[in-house]
Amino acid sequence: MKTMLVVVAVVVFLAVIAVAGFLYWSVRSQEEARARALAHRLGTSQEPAPSDAFHLQGRDTVATALGGTGQKLEMLLLEAGSPYPFSALVARVGGAAVAGAVLLTTLLRSPIGLVGVLAGAIPVLLLSSAATKRARRLSEQLPDALDLVARSLQAGHGFSDAMKLCSEEMPAPVREEFGRVFEENNLGRDMRECLNGLSARNTRNFDLKLFVSSVLLQRDTGGNLIEILNTIARTVRDRFVFEAKVRAMTAEARISSVILGGLPFALLCLIGLTRPEYLSPMATDPLGQKIAMAGALWFTTGIFVMRTVSKVEV
Repeated sequence: MKTMLVVVAVVVFLAVIAVAGFLYWSVRSQEEARARALAHRLGTSQEPAPSDAFHLQGRDTVATALGGTGQKLEMLLLEAGSPYPFSALVARVGGAAVAGAVLLTTLLRSPIGLVGVLAGAIPVLLLSSAATKRARRLSEQLPDALDLVARSLQAGHGFSDAMKLCSEEMPAPVREEFGRVFEENNLGRDMRECLNGLSARNTRNFDLKLFVSSVLLQRDTGGNLIEILNTIARTVRDRFVFEAKVRAMTAEARISSVILGGLPFALLCLIGLTRPEYLSPMATDPLGQKIAMAGALWFTTGIFVMRTVSKVEV
């Protein structure tokens, strides 16, 4: 009992320190971001020019302090459309880790509950899922956007004006991405750098990389850009049609995997409601706790392996 109290006290102390640190860095990073934005507007920014177009400008203070890990998380935020600042992500990760450790330690009444800190990965996984969904929506909207750009070019408008038209007529996230390209170019940045930045912000989207590469190649070697854009749009549409056919053909297997994956949880809930004493050793006995954790680990590993094997690249 004394050991349990000591563990809880240590966890609470670390939680208070972590929350205080996150709040400090959050306020400081926001102040620095406002100062950088003001310097850019006034033209007094002293930031060095990036070595290439894939460099992330104006990095968050917390991300810089975390090094490579911070850069990867910051890139994940960009791919998800930056729903909140980097400091908020760090605060969510720390809060989820502390909450998971405290909750699991309280329920198991054992120091082994400290493995609940793994709950800190939940915000990152949710952000990764949001980035994947955004990349999917971007690919779905890209053919219509390319058709609009091609028609605008055919009407005699410039490429930058065509991007502006997409930012006004298309829904998000294409509107946001193409609008940013137009704004950057309108403020004096070279179109090549703007397009490379578009590709760098959406590393999960191969279709967008294909569009950027085609436009840059056409600017260097020449050619019919309207025909190139129409071909890319048609190719992306055909790929979505083929992907829909594959999903229809594999629907039975995917539903079967969902049912088989949910059966253990359904049986666990059923046994817990009918005979809760049957499962009590898994939470009270040290050996039962280890067996439960090992089973959960192997079950999770199996799910990831099955998803990887069953995933069909189109």
